[in-house]
Amino acid sequence: MAKAMFRGLIPAFPTPLNADGTLDEDSLARIVDYQIVRGASGLVPVGGTGEANSFSLAVRRRIVEVTVAATAGRVPVLAGVLDPGLGGALESGLAYREAGADGLMVIPPYYARPDQEGTVRYFRALVPMLRLPVVFYDNPYRTGMVTLPATIAQLEREGLIVGMKASSTDLYHFAQTARLVSDRFCLLSGQDTLFVEQVMLGAMGGVLTSASLLPGYWHEVQTLAEDGHVKQALALQGRLHPLMDALFSEQFPEAVRRAFALIGLPIGRSLPPVGPLSAAAEERLAEAVRQLVEDGTLGPL
Repeated sequence: MAKAMFRGLIPAFPTPLNADGTLDEDSLARIVDYQIVRGASGLVPVGGTGEANSFSLAVRRRIVEVTVAATAGRVPVLAGVLDPGLGGALESGLAYREAGADGLMVIPPYYARPDQEGTVRYFRALVPMLRLPVVFYDNPYRTGMVTLPATIAQLEREGLIVGMKASSTDLYHFAQTARLVSDRFCLLSGQDTLFVEQVMLGAMGGVLTSASLLPGYWHEVQTLAEDGHVKQALALQGRLHPLMDALFSEQFPEAVRRAFALIGLPIGRSLPPVGPLSAAAEERLAEAVRQLVEDGTLGPL
């Protein structure tokens, strides 16, 4: 069941906001539909791209509720649990379950920065109370710690996680994880710039930020890679390098918001501490989007 639930392109997407910083529910429903119609296999609200830690629990729960309602059962919703410790993670996970999420993407604790056994203790304490499938969110840049492949495999063996989002450029770590987990494990790329490489090493899909704009395009890339057409897959991935460079260069995820606005789907600005893009970054993003629109890769509404 988990293998079928969490595979393919599962975009992590920004949270639409009104000018006063409140949730724009109509725009949220609109971009949910935009992604599904264009080929998303699932959706990740309230992740890092969704600026989860900028919102209260009540607002985050509402984001998940609106997302679930807008999907109307078409794709699974994998809500991000980005709290730094056990109490907050439990409150968030339970709220998202009540809001209708199909699964949770849970980051390990990143203030305490536990050792490997501490990470296992944390998931042993948390997951049984959540009663939803859990995808481990591996992001060493954000947590300041590396969870070893053997630890990830242990978490799977104990039935605590059904998959992992790998937001790391360490391909050896990814390869070792793929070797140690079962073939039912939902191993997902979390690195837009290395998606093809991670698919070649065993990823079943990806939780990609740029896939919120281009889920169908990334699906084509994945299909080519899985069918052995690696050169073509890498070429298609390479066509997105200017866009990815612009999306991740500064003030993340403000550039993602600006990209949506450039294709006719404005979703507001990021909340502090994220600020506006520099003039140079705005120009770079606009040029990357313009090129993709002109060649038919990215279509305006």
